Amino acid sequence: MKLVQRDTFGWGPSAAGPAKPRQGLVIHYDGSNQGLAGKPHTACIAYWKNTRKFHMGSNRGWADIGYSFGCCPHGHVFEGRGLDRVQAAQPGGNSTWYSCTLMSGPGEDPTTVQINAVRELRAWLMSKGVGQGVKGHRDFFSTSCPGDRLYALVRNGTFAGSPSTGSPSKEDDVSAEDVWTGKIKVPYASPDKPEWQAATVLTNHGVWLRKLSGQIDALNAQVGAQNVTIKALADALAARDSAVNVDALIGRIRSEIESVTVRLDVTSEASPPA
Repeated sequence: MKLVQRDTFGWGPSAAGPAKPRQGLVIHYDGSNQGLAGKPHTACIAYWKNTRKFHMGSNRGWADIGYSFGCCPHGHVFEGRGLDRVQAAQPGGNSTWYSCTLMSGPGEDPTTVQINAVRELRAWLMSKGVGQGVKGHRDFFSTSCPGDRLYALVRNGTFAGSPSTGSPSKEDDVSAEDVWTGKIKVPYASPDKPEWQAATVLTNHGVWLRKLSGQIDALNAQVGAQNVTIKALADALAARDSAVNVDALIGRIRSEIESVTVRLDVTSEASPPA
């Protein structure tokens, strides 16, 4: 779940009163079309900030944004009042159900990733002891919310489905920063350090490759010295016996040497330094 927490917007803990919603999740929408699916994700952030400002303004004067959470068309879950707070979203269920608005209007269908974000939010809440129920705002109060399109998905169980475990979206791609700074854990077969940061593994692999390169250079130097020795030996034998074929002798000696398997031993570096 791509959770965008309150402190991302500079908001402190919600001033709303405490509550223990345990029944499930209630779906909401905005009264007008927002068109956020066709806009950059920054537009969703601006929408969430403006919604809170509107809810806390002079027309309403609420303690905070009215919703517990919001799911945007780009698949992010925005924290509103968050966990364990009474809401101002659905009269009759503000302290017993969590609320989630889809940041859309009556003429808009939710995106695939938006539906999955709702499912991820629901699964996350259930892991915290919240019930599996899913309702619409109109189940508590005479209102058009969450609109006919979203309410049909409430009724047919779409939002109650399991979160998708398919291929990640582009926004889920791992960045170089994620790997290097250790946000992505890398398993490593070491009894004392079963899990290493990627930066550590990559750095040590570089060290190992440099050592291996040095061993190869040393081996090449040895082979060169051996060739000189072989040639001198063959020349000495030919000087003593004119019947000796120098080229054939050198070829035979080299063939015997090449038949020997040379092993570069780097096993001592299998366990990275502490």
